[in-house]
Amino acid sequence: MKRFMPVVLLMVSLAGIGSAQTSMTPAMQNAPSRKSSLTEYAGPWISVFHGHTWFSIRLVKQGTQLTGTIQIPAGFTFDNSGDLKSVSDDRSTYALDNVTLETDYLLLRATNPRTRQTDSYIMQLTSANTAEIKMDSIPMSPEMPQPKPWKLNRVGPMAIAPVH
Repeated sequence: MKRFMPVVLLMVSLAGIGSAQTSMTPAMQNAPSRKSSLTEYAGPWISVFHGHTWFSIRLVKQGTQLTGTIQIPAGFTFDNSGDLKSVSDDRSTYALDNVTLETDYLLLRATNPRTRQTDSYIMQLTSANTAEIKMDSIPMSPEMPQPKPWKLNRVGPMAIAPVH
């Protein structure tokens, strides 16, 4: 009996460990992804091309919403693989009209005050201080390659001058 008890305890322990190690059930695999919070997106973000900031976003949390600005060059081109090829030196800064938090991304909309054209961007976190953004409403001809998302890095609060 003394030898039997340790064997039983060992078997019960192993069974408990084995059941804890099982894979996710189908219901768990189909569960919706975790929704990011607005706070995770708040702050200044930049994208660098050839060592220089060419694109920036400043997102400010105000209550239950994000507001902010986006600064983008007046012109930019892509190569045949969809990578950024060139950017113009002149930049325009627009206020964000609408920022919507979706399940796993942020939808940003900004209207160019000159042309009254609204541009949409999809921003998705890749880590606490990195993200990817792509234009959602870019008019492209069918033969042009689809632009790849641009890499964003969160920077310090003074890295982007506030717009007044």
